Amino acid sequence: MFLKAFSANRTAWIFIFGLLAASISCRQQPVLPSDPVARVGNAYLERSELQTMMPAGLAGSDSADIARKRVLAWVGHQIMLQKAAANLNEAAGAAIEKQIEQYREDLVVYFYEEQLTRKLLDTVVQDAEIEEYYNANQSQFVLKSDIVRLRFVQLPEQAKTAPKIESLLFADSLSEKDLYTLAELCGKESGHYFLDGDTWLPFSDVVKEIPIQAYDRNDFLGVKKKITLKSDGYLYYVSILDFKVRDMVSPLSFEKERIKNIILNLRKRGLLRQAETDLMQEATEAGLVEIYYN
Repeated sequence: MFLKAFSANRTAWIFIFGLLAASISCRQQPVLPSDPVARVGNAYLERSELQTMMPAGLAGSDSADIARKRVLAWVGHQIMLQKAAANLNEAAGAAIEKQIEQYREDLVVYFYEEQLTRKLLDTVVQDAEIEEYYNANQSQFVLKSDIVRLRFVQLPEQAKTAPKIESLLFADSLSEKDLYTLAELCGKESGHYFLDGDTWLPFSDVVKEIPIQAYDRNDFLGVKKKITLKSDGYLYYVSILDFKVRDMVSPLSFEKERIKNIILNLRKRGLLRQAETDLMQEATEAGLVEIYYN
């Protein structure tokens, strides 16, 4: 639809092709695309390529205007590109070709290494291995910010289930059945809630959900607490289960996924080093390697 509208915009077409007028006609070009919408020198913008530049859902005059702008942007870029290429000095051209070749070589090696890794890398990391790494490298896991384990519920102040939810949330212990009941009640009336008491959360994320700005950080995290807050027509019940403050050693459960990625990365590096050693030996034994530097 937008291309039909664009085609109908005669002013835009006259402007574009007036700008691009050249001494060689389209018929004289050695290879002419099937459906071009613009040309700069020997470079063509095809209608299908223009289609990929367009936002979805446009029609009518809006699409024609955006299509015109996209074409003019392409034209401007091609003019600058071709002008730059024509005026590039020999040294700059050689430097560009060298960088392109280096980039190509790096890409070839990268994709081969990725292929090798997918084929040979053992991606199963046992919990015992994670724990062993954690115990041996605890200096790597010093917290840079506070974290906390908690459960919280946000309720409208007039919620009829508030007393029941408060009683369950602040109980000294919660059975699986109690947690299920609590989740059901929260699902009916709660605006937001978080009941996974085993998961550590950044304290900075918690304060985005719970209006505790009036509390001093040390006061809020100083002891395990059961806190009730009121703000903007809502009740907030917060049960602090545990906390770790900045500069303490982070708990294993908080670092588990990070450690797994570290172990996999170490395995990958070891695999690639071994592959490079093996390939060097094979190439040397096959007589493909000669080193002339003493």
